[in-house]
Amino acid sequence: MNLLKKFIIFIFIFFSLINFSLSKINFEIKMKINNEIITTFDIEQEMNYLLALNPQLNRIEDRELEMLAKKSIIKEKIMENEILKYKKIEMKNFKFENYIGNLVKNSNFSNQEDFINYLMNFNISLDDLKKKIYIENEWKSLIYAKYIDSIKIDKVKLNKKIDNISKNKSLLEYNLSEIVFKKENNTPLTELIDQIIKSIENVGFENTANLYSISDSSKVGGKIGWIQKNNLSEEINNNLVNLNKNLYSKPIQIGNNYLILKINDMRNITIEIDKKKELEKMIMIETTKQLDKFSNIFFNKIKLNTKISEF
Repeated sequence: MNLLKKFIIFIFIFFSLINFSLSKINFEIKMKINNEIITTFDIEQEMNYLLALNPQLNRIEDRELEMLAKKSIIKEKIMENEILKYKKIEMKNFKFENYIGNLVKNSNFSNQEDFINYLMNFNISLDDLKKKIYIENEWKSLIYAKYIDSIKIDKVKLNKKIDNISKNKSLLEYNLSEIVFKKENNTPLTELIDQIIKSIENVGFENTANLYSISDSSKVGGKIGWIQKNNLSEEINNNLVNLNKNLYSKPIQIGNNYLILKINDMRNITIEIDKKKELEKMIMIETTKQLDKFSNIFFNKIKLNTKISEF
């Protein structure tokens, strides 16, 4: 009988502690994306994730960080819902380790284990991270399958670039960050550009990329890493040629979007050109660039047909 009493007391204490923990979590409904409910807890978790990836976000106001988290959740849920039209979300056989490398590198960690432990300090579990990476990867696969036949590569033009490069023994590389934005219906372009420039001056380029950029790189403060000069368009090179380290370009129109680039660093590298490998590399870069463009167009089309309610 004593054992039974002890067991009952233990169960009572256990569930009391659970209820106490849950009572501290805010499940107030803040948004609905179609029929899916998003709570304060979901938004706080996303804020933690964004802060973990970009510690400089501490410099922006709470309301801006919350807005950024909502925007990130909306994007992820729209992508997830579109993926679910074609397949189930199954991560059992997902090779997570193949895709986390860039995230670890961009967060300035030397290994995956340290990065995961760091995320846990922000209450981001390994399963949370796996699902985010899985959704991003499946979205890219979906875009590839949908648009790969629409990709147009001018190999003659690329081979001319390679011929020009091979004449030199050194090549300029830029370490770049980007802010990609588009004209909004309710805001004049000049006013939007003024907002972005003021934001860069007040909270820095990385935080502004988080707030305004529509590129996937926005999650890591707009960082796109090292890019050889020859892999940039003539127009972009013309905008970078007179810039020094830590300065950023004027807005550059690229199709329907606008681009601001910041030079984080630059270097000259000695090269020996393998023309075949260089062509393959250029084709891959150009393919990725065009697929990103199709991704943005397709996402915005879906978003127009998504019912988003805020409370």
